[in-house]
Amino acid sequence: MSRTKQFFLLVVLTFFLIISLTAFAAPRAKPVVAIKPAKVGEGVSKYAKKYLNLGTILDEMEASIQKNRKFTLVSRKKSVLKDIREEQEFAKSELTAGNAAEEGQIKNANFLILPTVQDFKFYRSSKPVPNLDNKYIRVDSGMLEVNAQVIDTATGGIKTTFYLKSSFATNKKVVNTKGGAPNSVHFTNMAKKVAAQMTDQLVDAVFPMRSLNIQGQQVWINRGKDGGLKKGDVLKVFRPGIALIDPDTGENLGSAETEVGKVKVTRVNPKFTTATIMKGAEEPMEKGDILRE
Repeated sequence: MSRTKQFFLLVVLTFFLIISLTAFAAPRAKPVVAIKPAKVGEGVSKYAKKYLNLGTILDEMEASIQKNRKFTLVSRKKSVLKDIREEQEFAKSELTAGNAAEEGQIKNANFLILPTVQDFKFYRSSKPVPNLDNKYIRVDSGMLEVNAQVIDTATGGIKTTFYLKSSFATNKKVVNTKGGAPNSVHFTNMAKKVAAQMTDQLVDAVFPMRSLNIQGQQVWINRGKDGGLKKGDVLKVFRPGIALIDPDTGENLGSAETEVGKVKVTRVNPKFTTATIMKGAEEPMEKGDILRE
C-alpha cells in the first residue's frame, strides 16, 4: 500500500475515532420541563382565595426545578413569553446585528406540569384570656394541598399525578388584639415545601433511584443533596425483572421486581449519596438496582 493511501486511511480512521469518542462522551440531553400557572379547585373557599397567591406557588415550583440538576426549565409565564416575543420582534429590526432571539428557537417541553390547588386554609384564631381585659390567645394555622398532573407532551398522556401537601400551626401567643390574618411568610414556606415535594416526585418518576456502584457493604446512589434524602434514611432495594405486557393493549406496564434487601444512608453528597447494606439481604446488590424509600 502506498504512503498516500496509508495516510488517507489513517486520516479516515482518526476522523471516525474522534466522532465516536465525542458521541460517547456527550452527556444526555436533560428532559425539558414547563409548569403552567396553578388553577384553583372548587374546594377552596371564597374567604381563603383572598390569601392564595398563585404567583408564589409558580415561582417556588420553578425555583425548585431550576435548582435540580436533572431538568431544563422553560417558562410558560405569560409575562415572560410576551417579553420574548418583543425581543424577537426587536431582533428582526435593523438595530440588531444578530438573531439571538430568532423565532422558532424556543424549546418544547417534554413534560408539562399542570397544578391545581385542591384545598387551602389560612386563618387566625383568637380567644380571650380569662380575667384579663384586651388580652387574647392567638394561633395561626394553614394548609396547602396541590394536585399536579404531569403530561408527556410527546403522547399527550398523563405520565403521573402528584399529591402535594403542607401545613403549619404557630405556638399559642398572648396578644393585645384579635383578628387579622397570618403573616404571608407562612404561605411562602408552604409553597416551598410543596414545590420541593413536586421536584422529588418528578425526579423519582423520570429517573428512578438506582445504585451506581457497590464495594463490599458500601453503595453509591444517583441522588445528591437535591434528592430529598438524609443521613439515617432506610431504603428498600429492588431487582428489576421481566417486562409486564398487557395482553389486551400491548402496553408495557413496567417490570416484575424482587425485593433483595435494604440500605441505610450514611452520607449525602452534592451529587450522589452513599449507603451501607443492612443485614438480612436476600441477594447481593448489583449495579442498577432500584431503591425506594
